[in-house]
Amino acid sequence: MNLGIICEYNPFHKGHKYLIDTVKGDGDRVICVMSGNFVQRGEAAVYSKFERAKEAVKNGADLVIELVAPCSTLSAQGFAEAGVGLLEATGICDAIAFGAECDDADELLKISEEIKQRDSDIKEMLKSGMSYPAARRNVTGSPLLDTPNNILAIEYLTCTKLKPVIVKRIGGGHDSDDAEYSASQIRKTLTDKAELKNCERAVLYKLRQMSAEDFSKIEDVSEGLENRIAEAVKVAGSLEELYDSIKTKRYTHSRIRRIILRAFLGITKDTPRTPQYIRVLAMNESGAAMLKDIKEKGTLPVVTRYRDAKACGGSVLTQFENECRYTDIYALCYKSPHPCGEDKKYKLEIIKSI
Repeated sequence: MNLGIICEYNPFHKGHKYLIDTVKGDGDRVICVMSGNFVQRGEAAVYSKFERAKEAVKNGADLVIELVAPCSTLSAQGFAEAGVGLLEATGICDAIAFGAECDDADELLKISEEIKQRDSDIKEMLKSGMSYPAARRNVTGSPLLDTPNNILAIEYLTCTKLKPVIVKRIGGGHDSDDAEYSASQIRKTLTDKAELKNCERAVLYKLRQMSAEDFSKIEDVSEGLENRIAEAVKVAGSLEELYDSIKTKRYTHSRIRRIILRAFLGITKDTPRTPQYIRVLAMNESGAAMLKDIKEKGTLPVVTRYRDAKACGGSVLTQFENECRYTDIYALCYKSPHPCGEDKKYKLEIIKSI
């Protein structure tokens, strides 16, 4: 069976290894759809997409394909839809595997259905100034919506008919101080990492050149939020100060970070929010065999190098070249900026598992 995992591996840790080892039986193969250099929390990934993809393959994944920045920086719903869409586009994925605090698929599906049925109630709560996550939690009354992995799990189940394989999450959990199973805790201990803060003034410079109208063209900006952002960027002296000054009861920190990141990268509502190709970041021998099957059965073109994108042209080439630009911007997120051109120079190799 070919199992798909939607991930970020920011960075890869024991919990990720546990999920792969748990779902992968004899003869099974794992396809990972992984966020590129910018992640869903509205930040730069601590290590490059190529490093993280190689680490995943060394630890049990067979094939890692990229979720491009316009998709990886969406809210949970958009992130899930794009990730699932890529798994389905391979034409060979049999099931979707993920970790969650609740491993009862029926219970998660039940909540998913209730959210859809009570959409009008949720919208009413939004009008009162409540954030979407809070409104959804209030309407359903379910404590399962208090944890991020359950929220993503529900989104996955909502947008795909792939068979779910759910593994109960172990360790201290999201945002805990567990140094082995919490990515947020591990990130705090890293020194040689990429982070948006390292090009903070470049971000603030770009934002100060934008008008309220420019901000209105960014995903998740509506109902006058563009004016609040435009005023805040005039006085903010740091990214944290900017996030804090924009945040309200309705607009969460994570939503604000994503908006600011997308504005910095130049990703607007007009930027396609679906992948236009299947970009391979890393693979082992099993992954190479899977790649042949994907080329035969998949519904999107496969890209392993720049010339593949050039041969496709059109939206494929546009999206690939945009991703090259985002990677060049990402290179500034290290304390010692990296040179441009990594995306076009990268050579795919067959990696041996540990």
